[in-house]
Amino acid sequence: MQEPKIVGIGGLTRSGKDTLAELFIAEGWFGISFGDVIRGFAKERHKNDLDSISVANMTETANWLRENRGADVVLREALKQYEKHQAVGNNVKGLVLWSVRVPVEVDFILAHGGQLLWVEAKDTVRHSRAMDDMRTGEQRKTLEEFNAQEALQWQPQPDVPKEAQMDVSYVKSNATKIIENNGNNKAEFITQAQKIIDDLI
Repeated sequence: MQEPKIVGIGGLTRSGKDTLAELFIAEGWFGISFGDVIRGFAKERHKNDLDSISVANMTETANWLRENRGADVVLREALKQYEKHQAVGNNVKGLVLWSVRVPVEVDFILAHGGQLLWVEAKDTVRHSRAMDDMRTGEQRKTLEEFNAQEALQWQPQPDVPKEAQMDVSYVKSNATKIIENNGNNKAEFITQAQKIIDDLI
């Protein structure tokens, strides 16, 4: 099987990763969210918690998964879904993987000649977006609580092997392009993002 074009998308919560990925999918790419894979496990693992898919619970679940099933467990699941899609004769322009948060995922994308996009948005902007549009399984948080939970994805956690931990600083530092998304005008972001996609495809 010929290797697909690969684009990875990283960024913090509510930065605009999903919106960017949806544009690739609309152009004929096959897309998989690493975050969605983990979110499914988090809902089950923390099913008795009203905040089951909080950043803290998602981070704990991701670290647990990678520690127990390998640092590349989410990547392997994503590639398996892509291979199943291709096996039944579906043709796509490429593979877009979003919610990239672990070094092994970054290294895979870049080693296969892919592009790694980082969507940047201020903490206050992202917090506002999160509180205005909460998912089922999320609870309201102050900006301070929001930032404290996200710090779990930047800072090493005790008793978790380094290779299994999230490291968004590694993702951002290895990005091939950074896209700013600090406004509240989604249409403007889409226009900016579409130009980048057109250059890549």
